Amino acid sequence: MYRISHLVSLGSLCIGLVGCSWLPEVRLPSASAPAASIRLESEPSGAEAKTSLGPTCRTPCTLDITTANEFTVTFSLAGYVPQDVRVTTTLTGDPREGRVTKFDPDPVYAQLEQAPTTKKGSVQKSQTPSPPKQ
Repeated sequence: MYRISHLVSLGSLCIGLVGCSWLPEVRLPSASAPAASIRLESEPSGAEAKTSLGPTCRTPCTLDITTANEFTVTFSLAGYVPQDVRVTTTLTGDPREGRVTKFDPDPVYAQLEQAPTTKKGSVQKSQTPSPPKQ
């Protein structure tokens, strides 16, 4: 009798597992960060703003970012020294009702400095010192 009830229980379990595919999808709170918009600005405007996550735009612009990790935005413009700005993220809100991603700083702003020029008036391309003359 024990064997028969044990087999019936196993059969019910198998039917129950197969039957799970008929149930609607249940969404559990996600550990990943929701997408959030971040504003990127520079002076002068028109700089390429590239995140260490991949997305790129020309300032002033807004990007949708999906991460809970710190990242970097590199601002570059011909004739100016590139500038990196570190951005931290914070997840706020109840995970059961939906999290919100906050960035610091937001907006991300870079004040670009003109690149040093040579005596001829052209922009110096390398910051590496030249080897001593002999």
